[in-house]
Formats: sequence, C-alpha cells, structure tokens
Amino acid sequence: MSFIKILTEKDFLKNAKEGYLLRPSGNSVIFLVEGTIEMEINGKPVSFDDEHIILISKKNIYKLVRFTKTLEMYVLIHNREVTREKVQFNFSRYDVYQIINAEKNQNIFKLENTVFHQTVGLVKLLNYYTNHDIKFSSQEQIIIALFTAIIHILMDSLVEKLQSETKINTRKEEIVLRFIELVSIHFKTKKRLGFYAEKLHISIKYLSICVKEITHRPPTEFIANALTNEAKTLLLSTKKTISDISSELSFSDQYAFGKFFKKHTGLSPKNYRIKNGTIFIDTI
Repeated sequence: MSFIKILTEKDFLKNAKEGYLLRPSGNSVIFLVEGTIEMEINGKPVSFDDEHIILISKKNIYKLVRFTKTLEMYVLIHNREVTREKVQFNFSRYDVYQIINAEKNQNIFKLENTVFHQTVGLVKLLNYYTNHDIKFSSQEQIIIALFTAIIHILMDSLVEKLQSETKINTRKEEIVLRFIELVSIHFKTKKRLGFYAEKLHISIKYLSICVKEITHRPPTEFIANALTNEAKTLLLSTKKTISDISSELSFSDQYAFGKFFKKHTGLSPKNYRIKNGTIFIDTI
C-alpha cells in the first residue's frame, strides 16, 4: 500500500555508504534486530545495536557514520497524513515523546526481549502483505490492523517511559503540538513568533512558556531548526543557487541567509555544500 512501506537490510545495504547523508521520505521506525549503526542526527552522534528501535522523522537530516556489514533490520515507513485518516489512534503522545526527547537523542530505545521479537514478527507479516503481489478483498484491513498493532505496542512502551520522566499538561501539550504543526507549514515565510501566537489565539509570552515547559527549548529554536534543515537539504539535494535558496526561504537577501546559516551550522552555505557534497536521499 502506498501509505506504508517496509524496507529490509538488503534495501539499506544496496545504497548506504559511510559518510552519506539521508533524509527519509516519511516518518519511519527502524527495528534493528542484529548489528550496529552509528549516525549523526542534525549533527549529534547516536549509536544503536541489537534489538534496538529508533524513531526517524523526515524533518531531520541523518548522516551515516559507521555500520556493520552484517545487519538484520526492518524499516517501517508511513505517510503520516494518510495514516491519520486510516488508523484509529491518537498520535499526540507519540508526537510529544519525539519532541521532548529529540534533543537528548533518546528516540532510541529497547523493548523487553519477548515483546521486541513479537513486534518484529508483526513487522515481517506487514512486509509480506505490503511487498508481495497479493490481491484479495481484506488486504487493506489486514495491513491497517498490523500497522495499528505495531504502533500500539510501541506506544505502550513510549508512554510508560514518558510518564516516568515528564509530567505533561494536556492544554500546554496541545498548544506545543499545534505550534510545531504550524511551524512545519509556515516556516519558510513566517519567522516571527507573533504570527504563531496569533494563530493559536494566545500571547507570545504564553506560547514561550508552553514550549519551554514541554520541550525545554525556546520556540524560536524550532523555527531556526526547520529553516536550517530545509536549507541543508536544498543545498545538498538540488542544484539551486544560494541566491535562489535564500529567496525560497524568504530571507531578505543572500547575505542575510548566509549570516543565519553560518550562525546555526558554523559554515557558510557554499562551504557546507562543498564539505557535504555526497548525499544519499530517500533510502529510508
């Protein structure tokens, strides 16, 4: 089905090389059954090995640092907008977990051994039904049921971890989620907090309080990160000029864009493009 895709280690090893950058085509979950993978997520190092799970967001940029040649893994990719419509599930807690833990690089975790292998068994079944030419009337229902079961198993573990680490205020949680959704839509053209506060019908001060309390990060950082990651992707995956990219991201001129980019990456746009000339897109 188009909204769910499963990749295996064969798909990964076919294209992956150490030092390559990748940007996922959708929100993904990696189930690493065996082996080791080291990455940088937006420049921050992470490592995971046997029986680990990592939550992958298409809003981040991932650099492959090192991986063992003997891997067993499954990558579950889903189109978020479509799964929202088809799957009866409240994703808000999942979102908040990712938001809170992204900066700590804690989107890597382990399930209890038996639960992990039971979940991988469901992923293998999902792989069978999505990647084989099977045609019968209940195929979509089976795929949705398997996907929903996998997400629920993950959420049981994530929510337990979240509740033990962080107390969430439901109203503030909802404001933060809506703010991040708005940033993902408008970050190219709207860089001021006043726009987002107005959309949420709250003051800039209260928006800042909510975001800092839930994520431990200022709201301006979300806007800056969205712009920086998009700029990196445009620099590496297109042949657009730096001037064109600065215009696409609604900077007043190329100089303003260059100043912003260097502040957040330590490199000028030109030097970043030269240094990271090899990119590996949409493998996961």
